[in-house]
Order: sequence, then C-alpha cells, then structure tokens
Amino acid sequence: MRTLPAALAFLLLASVTACGDKGGQPQPPAVTDKAGQPAAGDAAAAAPAKPAEPQVVTLLITGGVGGQLLPVGEGDQAKGGAAEVLGRWVAEDKHCAGPVKADGQASCADSATLALATGDHWSGPALSSFFVGESTATVMARMGYAASALGNHELDFGREQFLKNAKIGGFPFLAANLKVKDAALAKGMDVPAFKVFDRKGLKVGVVGLTSPKTVTAAMAGRAEGVELVGTEEALAAAVPEARKAGADVVVVLADMCPTELQPTLEKHADWKLALVVGGGRCGTQIDTKVGDTALVSLGRGLEKYLRARITFDPSKPAAEKVTGIETKLVDVAGAGTPDAEAVKAIGDAKTQLDARLGEQIGVTKKGLKAGTPEMARWVAGSMREGTKADAVIINKKGIRGDLPAGPITVGSVYSVLPFENSLMLMKVKGADLANQLSNPEALISGFTAAGKGKFKDAKGKPLDPKKEYTVATIEYLYFGGDGFEFEKLDPEPTETGMAWQTPVIEWTKGQKSTDAKPVEKALPK
Repeated sequence: MRTLPAALAFLLLASVTACGDKGGQPQPPAVTDKAGQPAAGDAAAAAPAKPAEPQVVTLLITGGVGGQLLPVGEGDQAKGGAAEVLGRWVAEDKHCAGPVKADGQASCADSATLALATGDHWSGPALSSFFVGESTATVMARMGYAASALGNHELDFGREQFLKNAKIGGFPFLAANLKVKDAALAKGMDVPAFKVFDRKGLKVGVVGLTSPKTVTAAMAGRAEGVELVGTEEALAAAVPEARKAGADVVVVLADMCPTELQPTLEKHADWKLALVVGGGRCGTQIDTKVGDTALVSLGRGLEKYLRARITFDPSKPAAEKVTGIETKLVDVAGAGTPDAEAVKAIGDAKTQLDARLGEQIGVTKKGLKAGTPEMARWVAGSMREGTKADAVIINKKGIRGDLPAGPITVGSVYSVLPFENSLMLMKVKGADLANQLSNPEALISGFTAAGKGKFKDAKGKPLDPKKEYTVATIEYLYFGGDGFEFEKLDPEPTETGMAWQTPVIEWTKGQKSTDAKPVEKALPK
C-alpha cells in the first residue's frame, strides 16, 4: 500500500482540526489583541446580549356610564361626554376606537390599551332610558370597551333587553360572585367570572364582582336561576383560575365601593392583585392601597376616568413580567377633539329623541332640584292624583336628575325618572303603612311626619293604625327594593299597567303652565 507524502498528510490533518462540531464547516479564526481578548473589530464576540425593551399597557377604566352620553354642565364648566372621553383616549393613549373582536382583541393591530367599566350603564337621561339603553350600548361599542362588571341596574329594562344591549355593545359582563343554581331558569345570566385579554404580549386578567342588589332587589323574574356567593369565596376561586388561564396581572372591577373589599384584601396578599376599581357607591373619593394593591373608586357617568399604566418586561416569566403600575384619575373637561363617529351616533339618537319626546308639556321658571320637597310634590304628588291613592311611596334614589329651568318636555320627565317601572296599588293597614313610611329611603305623598313613628294625612288627620289605606308604589319597591315589604303586606296588588312617568306627564300637561304661571306654583300638596 502506498503512503501519502508527508506534506500532504500534514495539510489534511490541519484541515480536519480546523473543523469544529458545527456540521464540519470551517470556522474563521478568532481575532484577538495582544492580551488575548477579542479585538475591537470583532463586534459579534464583544457585544453583550441586548436587554428587552420595557413595554407599557394602559387600562382606561370608567364607572358606570349611566346613559351620560353628553357632557354635563354648560360652556367652560361642561364635563364628561362619551365622544369627548373617546377623543382623549385616542389622542393621549393611542386607544383603538371601535368594537373589540370576539376574542377580546382590539379592532386595530398591536393595541396597547384596554377599556373597562364597573357596571350600571343603561339607566339615566332620556337619551338612553327612552331607548332602553340601546343608544348607550351603541356608543360603548364605538368606545371599544372590552369588559364590564355586571351592575345591579343592568336588568332595569328586563333580562332580554340586557342581553340585547350586551350584544350591541360587543363586550362581556363579568361577575365572579353570581352563580347559576338552576340552568333552566338562568338562561343568559350565566356570565363569566373573568376574562383574560392580551395586549402587546401582556395578559391581563379581569375579574368582575356584581352588587348584592343585582339579585336581592331585582324585579320579579329578572334574576331567576342565579344566586350570590360571598366576595371572598368568589375571588378565592376566580383569581387562581385567571392565573391558570395565563394572566400575568389581575385586576378586579366591582359594582360596589372598593373599601367593602378591603378586609378581604388584607387577608389575601397571596392573590397579588394589582388593582381593584369600584363603582359609584362611596361617600368620598377612594384612592388608596392595601399592600401592593391599589384601590380606586369611580363615580357614575364619564366626568372622570382612571388611567392605569402597567410597565412590564416581556422577556421575563409570567409571574415576574410586571415591573410597575402607575394610576391617575383624569378629569374630562376643557379642550379636546370629540370622536366624530361617537358624535354622529349620539346626534342621531338625540334627533330621534327630540322628535318623540320634544313635545313641550309645561314651563318651570326656577326648575326643581332632586331631593327637595318641591321635587317630591311634583313627582309623587302627580302619581297620587293620577292613581287616586291615599298615599304614594317611591324611593329617593329613583329620582336621578334635576328639572332644569325653562320648558318642560316629555323627555324632561324621563331624565328625572329614567327607570322602567310600573305603578301598583295595594291595600295596607295603617300600622303596617307607618312602618313603610318610616323607611329612610321613602319619598312620600299623602302623609307627613307628625312625631316619631307618627304621621298625618293630607287633610291633617292622624294615621289610623286599624284603617285600610290604598297605597301606590312602583314595581321595584313592591318586590323588596330598598328594604320595603309591600309584597308581604298585600300579595295580590292591582297592576295599573301605567308607567310611573305617565301620571307626571299627564299632570304637568294638564296645568297648562306658562312663564307667568310656572308649574311650581301649582304643585300638588
């Protein structure tokens, strides 16, 4: 056998040695300086790994819209407004307007915002209430809401209308503390406990909590098949489930004051909640912390919103991505460009409303303020005259606005009395009636207080505990709203079939008031 020449053997050996383990491909020799370190020109060897750029996702959270589609106030004092809020979101936070997709993604690519709300959206001014919330749902779709807590007023126009409005709005309602007890009856009310939304690679878990009033004070049939569980039990189940579903950060939306949750949050730092936002049920503004969890309250309407900017490192594991959260309450006032499509949607609704509710039925020179005796005389007094009852009892919170000075229209009445309620007549013994008149939420016509637990009628006669009186109230109170007990006192009431706005409209129209003789001069006693 012939042997290779020594020179050729040396060359072959050098070639094999130069091949690393990368598929046998030759590798270029490393360039080093005199100290044996990579030379300045060898950038690939010298440059350290580039850290991931920090990212920001912004949560834009409102309280219940409450039908407040237009700004509140006049001129430079005007605040809120759906088109105005959306205009600011787009300009200042690069929010993506338009309905979210079925999977919760925004309608435009690479969105970095998430619009959320605490619940109670449809009942409010006539611009919403007359259209049973559909106008508000349409505008909320344009605003790009991704989810809302379930508010107790969502069912004011009935279950079917709630489901229709939710479909128009294009976003889910959440309630971890609302459980199905009878699937056959709970159709449509098996709302999810939470949803997880992906924005720029950050997965945000949103857990909802509804108010106990959603079930306990709902009108008959509207909350059938569901029941409430305790908030601690609900969160103890929902928060870990949201984490299992991939949430990097978890926030809670609640149709209640967030301080109601404070004792529970103090016990459960292990939940590691970033933010708890509650609706307008707090006596004062809440903006505090429990451990690392921020607690914020928001009022009814769109006069302000919460901006929560979450900074995160996308290269880190899920439980470690979030590096900071900054919250700020933003007042909606002053300069800004309203969203044109929202302006058009609201304008179209107002045109329809003006055509149907613009009929002038009276004049008020000074206007009537909510919570005043004059307002009670106008509203409850009109109902008493219209039903011929001995007494009318409605709830103070049912009156949701002032009657402004100037012309009174049918729409004015709907703005003051926005909810869908019918009037019912009952027979009640005087002793039982005294207990109902003593309820601090009662707004009364036909009787006035005459000492502790004592009352006198419109003619000045003392209430007779043994006499049977005819009492008119609204459906909401008859079935136990605000602690009233009418259903127990008369299980077979008379259904008038009359909306509670009707007698107020008819009485006001019948006065034929003018600037010289405004309606406040003729208010029922």
